[in-house]
Amino acid sequence: MDKKKLEKFHKLLMQEKETLLKGILTEDVLEKIGVEGSGDIVDVASNLYDTEFFLQLASHDQETIHLIDRALEKIDEGTYGICEGTGKPIKEARLEAIPWTPYSIEYAQELAKKK
Repeated sequence: MDKKKLEKFHKLLMQEKETLLKGILTEDVLEKIGVEGSGDIVDVASNLYDTEFFLQLASHDQETIHLIDRALEKIDEGTYGICEGTGKPIKEARLEAIPWTPYSIEYAQELAKKK
């Protein structure tokens, strides 16, 4: 995948992560856990990642944040957009819809059938 597309997906992933974190880390919650000042929400979340609070996230949001972090790592590693199940490229339309997906649609369907 070319650099321009990777930058676009990096931006999409960061925006989605920030949206999820803003929904979780409201000002009221930050006050209750003793974090002062608003600061950058992604920085605050990174600082709280290993705390008990962060473990109380809704499981879906927590899993999505984990997948986003993994997708960001894959961009850095140069393996973003490659299906973890088949090793083949994931179609760009799927990445547009779910930029954190680790699987092609075909492999995801196979997994769903097995469950």
